[in-house]
Amino acid sequence: MKQVEGHLRVCLKADATFESMETVSPSEPLLSEAAYVIMARESFDPVRAFKSVLEGFTVHKGDRGEFLVLLLLTMARDVAVGPPRCNGHPERRFFKLASFVYGNLFKPSTSALTKETASALKMLDQDFPDATMHFNHFVKFHDYGSVNKMKLLLLMTRGAGGLCSDSHQAIDTVNIFLKSGTRISIDNIGIILCQIKNNTVYSHNPQQNFFDSMDPYNPGILEKTRDKPVPLIKIIFALAAKTASLHVTRLDPSPEYDAVVYEIWISGLSSNFLAPIKDNQANIWEDLLQASYGWKDIYKTETDVAEVLRKSANPGAADDDGHWSHWTDQSGAK
Repeated sequence: MKQVEGHLRVCLKADATFESMETVSPSEPLLSEAAYVIMARESFDPVRAFKSVLEGFTVHKGDRGEFLVLLLLTMARDVAVGPPRCNGHPERRFFKLASFVYGNLFKPSTSALTKETASALKMLDQDFPDATMHFNHFVKFHDYGSVNKMKLLLLMTRGAGGLCSDSHQAIDTVNIFLKSGTRISIDNIGIILCQIKNNTVYSHNPQQNFFDSMDPYNPGILEKTRDKPVPLIKIIFALAAKTASLHVTRLDPSPEYDAVVYEIWISGLSSNFLAPIKDNQANIWEDLLQASYGWKDIYKTETDVAEVLRKSANPGAADDDGHWSHWTDQSGAK
């Protein structure tokens, strides 16, 4: 109720007894730009602020670490538009796609990149010399209906990217970019699709089947019978991978898909590859990743012994040893 009263959260409905209500944080372009101004202050640390929200409030922490990626994208965007001027406006609202991807989001000129990856990233500027983007917040979709080219383009005009519905398995976030300048038109779009994983099963080794599943025709972003292929940038974030890496593959237009496609697999949360992450903040981002496992909060206690006992009360529910050690002996298992 305090958020509705004083923080622009919207009440959609209240029950008959006024004991509970359904609220939402809707698309608010002006509020989002005001947040950008606050985040630009030297005294404000967005990463620590986000950590305090995840750890200190009863909020949904996401299912796959998607809010961490939204933070990464937002911080990269804020650098791309430049610092706020005296009136709070950014230096530019439409920013260059190529430098946003290779510079603001992924760290440029790092010795850790393979030759193939460095070469592919440099091709972004050749493929999209005049391409631009605009967003300053994200909208959570309830269904697949909003994930089509026209609605996504309309959302871009109000500075919104899309966070897909929970039931969508292959795509978690979607952003539109303009292939040439700032002309807002259906025939001038490209698409950035992200898939997010916060499970250690997804390592630093790219898995092609995940890229293949990110088909813009499948959720209805494009219509097979009417729409020609558009440039695609597919990004998979394997946040919990033990080894940090960045793999980028550029695919030329082909008979199967007649437009250029970039496939990017980024693993871990490392300042070696992700530009928004500072060298001295690796531990904070790791804490954010741990906090994104919302279900783990149930089992947290002051001691390891008590935590194991609490996990033993829910046998087999997760991979952690506490869910298994009190009723199975897997020492001899192959």
